[in-house]
Amino acid sequence: MKSFKRLVLIFAAMSLGTVMVEGCSAPDPRMQAAVNDQPFHTWFLGLTDQIKADSRYRRIPLDTPDETGEFMQWLHDTYRHRITKTQFADLVKTGYPGHQYETDFIVRRLPD
Repeated sequence: MKSFKRLVLIFAAMSLGTVMVEGCSAPDPRMQAAVNDQPFHTWFLGLTDQIKADSRYRRIPLDTPDETGEFMQWLHDTYRHRITKTQFADLVKTGYPGHQYETDFIVRRLPD
């Protein structure tokens, strides 16, 4: 559970959204799947460092646990090649218009 909370806090820190997990009795299974995937988790931590270092990157408004879980599922699915980078970009651009730079930033860092 500690790793899950750390991932959520890092997720918030990278300005993708803020989710309060204190007091949650059951973590979102989509987030838990991403946390349990060690290669993804390692890649994700590197992504957060790059986002924090980029002054142009603007927060994607993931304001609820559902939004954050859905976004994490898209990101994890893309990392694991269950959906394409183009499909990921389309989902983000449709759900969060006005975040072309942020979407492209993430897509460029996803593994081929």
